[in-house]
Amino acid sequence: MDEKIMERLKKLLALSKSPNPHEAALALEKAQRFMAENGLCQDDIDLLDIGETLADSVLSSASAPPEYMGWLLTVITMAMGCKALYACKKVAFVGVSARCEIAAYMYDVLARQLRKQRRDFIRALDKRTLPKNRTAKADAFCEGWVMGVQSRVEAMKISAHEKALIEKFKQKTYTSDEEIKLRQSKKVRGQSDAANKGWKAGREAQLDRGVAGPRAQRGMQGLVIIDELC
Repeated sequence: MDEKIMERLKKLLALSKSPNPHEAALALEKAQRFMAENGLCQDDIDLLDIGETLADSVLSSASAPPEYMGWLLTVITMAMGCKALYACKKVAFVGVSARCEIAAYMYDVLARQLRKQRRDFIRALDKRTLPKNRTAKADAFCEGWVMGVQSRVEAMKISAHEKALIEKFKQKTYTSDEEIKLRQSKKVRGQSDAANKGWKAGREAQLDRGVAGPRAQRGMQGLVIIDELC
């Protein structure tokens, strides 16, 4: 739905709940006429509070992102009661609009920290470590880091009705509904130690639930599901 149309309908529906019976009836009549003129139905009303917010960055732009990226998205969506989608090197959060704004901000903040700490971890490795083992150990560090963050986050319970609205929004908005394949880390000696270091670092991550400000609500086609709602 066009944003201007959506905002106009929201205002009319809000006025229709006025304690003044005459004002409420007039607003409801205008809302019904406005919906008819714009081809809107009850589904459109139900979805007024559901939307998407794009994150400013992604941890990986690979077609098969690392598994720890999926884990981080799952932690955030569990905390904020929304769903994460990934495609075209972009991450979007879908659900109640206000919470999606916070989820996208949380992701940007945590992804920035994890990206830096991954680089620092790799620099600290023995220079004789083979490149493939550096990647495997760094992946284990990142997985431990996300688990450390998860240990500090409480899952948000959302209603079956809200879950159904999110699914309805996805069906109306996105052309694809594929499960994405995540790249698993390879087994290597010293992996557990790397994961433990990551867990300790993740426990110290800065968790900020503030909102960074308005974000452009740009449509994304061909998105794939990263996680399932809890």
